[in-house]
Amino acid sequence: MSTPRITVGVPVYKGADLIAKALDCLQRQTFGDFEVIISVDGSDTETASACRPFLADTRFRMVVHPERLDWVGNFNWLLQQDLKEFFCYRQHDDTTAPEFFEVLLRSADKEPNAADVYCDCRYTGERSNIEIAPSIEGEVLDRMLQFVERLPRAQGPPVRGLIRTAAIRHAGVVRSDEFRASLQIHGWLAKLLSWGNFRRVAQPLYYRLDHARSFTRDYSGWPEDRKRAAWTTMFTGLLGAAMPLCRTAEERLFFQQTILGRIAAFPYFRPSNESGSSGMLITACLERLRYERNTHLLREEEIAAVLEGLHRRLDEIKFSERSRIRRGIYQIRQRYRLGKLIYPRSLRQRASYQTRHLVQLSKKMSRLLSF
Repeated sequence: MSTPRITVGVPVYKGADLIAKALDCLQRQTFGDFEVIISVDGSDTETASACRPFLADTRFRMVVHPERLDWVGNFNWLLQQDLKEFFCYRQHDDTTAPEFFEVLLRSADKEPNAADVYCDCRYTGERSNIEIAPSIEGEVLDRMLQFVERLPRAQGPPVRGLIRTAAIRHAGVVRSDEFRASLQIHGWLAKLLSWGNFRRVAQPLYYRLDHARSFTRDYSGWPEDRKRAAWTTMFTGLLGAAMPLCRTAEERLFFQQTILGRIAAFPYFRPSNESGSSGMLITACLERLRYERNTHLLREEEIAAVLEGLHRRLDEIKFSERSRIRRGIYQIRQRYRLGKLIYPRSLRQRASYQTRHLVQLSKKMSRLLSF
């Protein structure tokens, strides 16, 4: 038998009615050199019984945890196992096309610097849309900027792709918090991006089931003040990913302002939010840093400069969300600012970086106008 290239992690709790379909889907993959770790949470004997018939396949093994880890503890336990070249997170209620592994591996082998290779996600069940997360590539600070600019849009596809184990070892585990780590995955993805590119395969090969018991539904039902409090944890997580990459005080300031601006725009992205304004959210973010003892990510002496001009930046973000053309203009301005920071002494490199972005943006605009 060939050495497995992929470790598939399947964390599950109270999924006895759905897990068999997900495991059967794995057995039907056209690429078969993988191993599967089924991680059953909270001594869930019913789910363990539903999984047991699949253990006849030597590629499958199961661990039943006696205590409840919750999703983030279970996910982190899987991340700390002896993973093969790639890790694939598979939710117990999701499936994929038979060629899922084969297609993604083909793309990953062509780009060894990609931390994550993923495809589009097609929703099934109570939704039928396709979730898309464009590729992210370029200089490491530019990758971080692209990631922050896309929030709070879809980040689901990268979590469900093939993630290089080397990138996982660089990123570490997902942070825990009192909100079931509902938004901590964003900071973890940002740390993966600091290792390498994210590569999208433009095919809807992952099938994500939307149903009443999903974790996403649980989060959407929270009161607005609890959602806002959870949102502040993403502020800390993103700063934790970005600040180690910054070489100068100017780069720190740029990303502190960019991240805070995006987080502070949260009420705009959720027009139903009736419990607070951007000002309340900014205050809560700073309080969260102190609560977590993470003030080194945004020091007291840096706060005044970060807050200066914040209302103008918020207006830029909100204005940019009204159309894709306006979003493109905003991104051009951001690349101009970042280019001066990345290449302060080289006009040629700065111009090359900014021109490359303009070319990519013009291609996107051309595709949009062609429809």
